[in-house]
Amino acid sequence: MPWRGATSRQERILACLPYLLPLLHCYPFGLFLFSQFPPLHWLFVPITWLMPIYYSGGPGIAIVPLLVFIVLFVTVVRNPRIRHLIRYNTMQALMIGFALALILSLLELLNIVNTALIAPTLSGPSPDVGGLFFILLFDVLFLGTLALVVFSVVQSLRGHHAEIPIISNAVYAQTRD
Repeated sequence: MPWRGATSRQERILACLPYLLPLLHCYPFGLFLFSQFPPLHWLFVPITWLMPIYYSGGPGIAIVPLLVFIVLFVTVVRNPRIRHLIRYNTMQALMIGFALALILSLLELLNIVNTALIAPTLSGPSPDVGGLFFILLFDVLFLGTLALVVFSVVQSLRGHHAEIPIISNAVYAQTRD
C-alpha cells in the first residue's frame, strides 16, 4: 500500500536526488550560455564531475544512462513500498531526461548537432553547431529544463507534487497505485 501521508525531511531530500538526471541531460544544451556567462558554469561543477561517469561509454554507446533508467524504473518507480512522493519525482525526472535525450537524438539524426557536443568536455560549444536559431533553441531548452528542475526540487522539499502539465499526467499513470 502506498504511503501518501506526511513525509519526513529525509524522504523529501531523497525525492530531490533524481533531478540530477535532467541536469546531466540538459548540460550540453547550456554550452553556449556557459561560454557567454562563465560564472554560470561554476554552478554546474558538481554535474561536470558526474558527466564522465554517466557518459562513460562515449557518445555512441549510451549503456550507463540506459542502466540508470532501468534500475530507477524497476527499483523505485515500480516499488509500492516506497513513498509516493519519491516514486513520483523519480518518474518525473526520468521523463524530463528522456524528453531531452529524445530531442538531442533528433537533432543528431537531422545532422544539426554532431555527437561531439554531448562529450563531457569543458572545451565549449561544438564549432559545427551555429546559427542564431540553434543557439536560441539550446538556450531555451537549457533554461526551461533548469526552471523545471528548480520548481520540482522546491515542491519536493515542501512535500508537494510538482505538477507539470503534460509530464505529470504520464507520471501519474506510471505511479498509479
